[in-house]
Amino acid sequence: MKQKQKPLSFSLHPDNIAYIESAVLGQKEVNHRYSRSMYLDDLITHLRNKAAAKDKPEYVKAIVKTLAPAKPKRVTFKAPTVEEVRNYCDERCNNVDAQNFVDHYTGNGWVRGKNKIKDWKACVRTWENKDKPKVKVTENLGGNW
Repeated sequence: MKQKQKPLSFSLHPDNIAYIESAVLGQKEVNHRYSRSMYLDDLITHLRNKAAAKDKPEYVKAIVKTLAPAKPKRVTFKAPTVEEVRNYCDERCNNVDAQNFVDHYTGNGWVRGKNKIKDWKACVRTWENKDKPKVKVTENLGGNW
C-alpha cells in the first residue's frame, strides 16, 4: 500500500524541490521503502529547527548562554611543597612528618595504587588516621548493662 504524501505547510524554492527529488531517488536506490514524504518530513523538521535558531534575537541567545551551565574547568594536580604540607599538618594538629610524606609520594610519582592523586590533603588525613593508636577495650568494668 502506497503512503499518501503530506501537503506542505510552506512553499519550497524550485531549486530545493529539485534537490529533494534527487535525494529521494538516491535514497530509494539504497532503501526501496524510503518515500518522498518520509524524506520531506525529515527535511521540514530540519528546516524548521534551523529557522527557529536563526529567528531568536541576540538578547535571547545571550540569556540562554548565561543560563546554560558552564563546564567546570579541569583542575590539574600540583604537587605540594614541604612547607604546604607542614602548614596543613599544623592546622590539623597531627604528627605526620611533612618531609617524609612529600618524599614518599614524590618517589611514587604522586600515585596511590594505580590511581593518580587528586587531593594530597586527603592523603595527609589518611596518614593521620594510620598514626592514631588503636585502643582495644578488653576490661570488663563490671555491672549489668
